[in-house]
Amino acid sequence: MFVINAILSLALAITSAAQDSQSYQWNKKSTFTAQHQVEFPGIVVEPGVYIVRLKETGNTRSQVQLLNQDETQVLATFFAIPDHRIRPDDNSEFVFHEIKNDEPVPVRSWFFSGDLVGLEFVYPKERAKVIAKHSDDHVAASNDSRDGAIVAITPNGKEIVIDEAPAAQTARRKPQP
Repeated sequence: MFVINAILSLALAITSAAQDSQSYQWNKKSTFTAQHQVEFPGIVVEPGVYIVRLKETGNTRSQVQLLNQDETQVLATFFAIPDHRIRPDDNSEFVFHEIKNDEPVPVRSWFFSGDLVGLEFVYPKERAKVIAKHSDDHVAASNDSRDGAIVAITPNGKEIVIDEAPAAQTARRKPQP
């Protein structure tokens, strides 16, 4: 009986460790409080309280939604790619691009409580070029985040591909004997 329990416990431990962590991430959300104007991809928000949540999708790229405080209105939906940090934090953390002018501060990344891997927001290319120039930092950008390549735009405007566009699926004809 002891051997059977040990085998079952080991099997349970292995299957738990092997489960895809992506399956539960879709329900992540954080409260975001803006003290001044803040920019997310495609939208500038006024001071106030907002909800940021990961939207469940079957895509390989993450979709993030920005909602009003009571979650009755989706203000924006944008794409994000993985970002990393050295130490997890007990609270959700938003990282900003440090810009050198009086424009709204662009949000760079969102890390959910306790995670080492967060989400870096993907800005439209033209806006990303301005943010990169004013922040002296790279900015993730794409004009077609769903299917197009995602690039890192450097402060001098150079584009470095960081995520290729997904390959198109094609049907192949079987060779004739």
